[in-house]
Amino acid sequence: MQRLLAFIENNLHLILFVVLQIVCGFLVFSLNAFQQAAFTHSANSVTASVNKTVTNITDYLDLRQQNKELQYQLATQFNQSSSGSLLYLKDTFTIKDSTRRPLFSMVPAQVIYNTVNRADNVFIINKGSLDGIKKNMGVISSQGLAGIVLKTSSKYSTVMSLLNTNMKIIPSINGKEYFTELIWDNESPYFMKLQGVNKLEKIIEGDLITTGHSSLLFPKGVPIGTVSKLSSKPNSQYFQTRIKTATDFRSLEYVYVIVNQQKEALEAMLPANE
Repeated sequence: MQRLLAFIENNLHLILFVVLQIVCGFLVFSLNAFQQAAFTHSANSVTASVNKTVTNITDYLDLRQQNKELQYQLATQFNQSSSGSLLYLKDTFTIKDSTRRPLFSMVPAQVIYNTVNRADNVFIINKGSLDGIKKNMGVISSQGLAGIVLKTSSKYSTVMSLLNTNMKIIPSINGKEYFTELIWDNESPYFMKLQGVNKLEKIIEGDLITTGHSSLLFPKGVPIGTVSKLSSKPNSQYFQTRIKTATDFRSLEYVYVIVNQQKEALEAMLPANE
């Protein structure tokens, strides 16, 4: 108590000055309409600015949850759709079995680990066997083909990325399948190479490359990429084809695991060496 009284005594003039300033300010703003309006406007502007900043921060923090909810909505709509349709860019593909029930369904997942700078890239998703995920299921992004499930645990799955030297996908260009090699050459995460396309084929830069009928893992028509460059050597009958991948693997965050509802039944109908 003595220290408080000593502080007040030592700073009496300063305290009195501050008190008088507060009283003067109150009298100025309460008795003068112009100053009162100016103060109110300034206070409202500051409050609005603070509220906007808080809202922006809240919206940003909530964006991840919104993305998850949108992802689940898209998967649910696809799984419940009688036509089993997905919209990719301007192309829609529809898959039905003979009873008009969807042949494929989707399980949404989030990428929690991803590599793009290795020869054999993989990514890990937060869904596993408890979610119905099995080895050799196809995985797509909202942009196109992403990979194939390599192995699963109860809660997680490792996926072989399209950017992997062991990935084998038969491409379809302009509705025609090419039994050639689509190769990841470990040069750029945005490009691949397509070998063995004859120069007589009617292919131009910009053509869309998709999945075809030769796989039970993916529906027909899933984008793989686009032809970005065609070149050839004088003594070769084949194009050297550069492909820009449809999926941006450097920003890959949300994917869908493709479940073929009739895979086992269809595999049973294939020859033993298929």
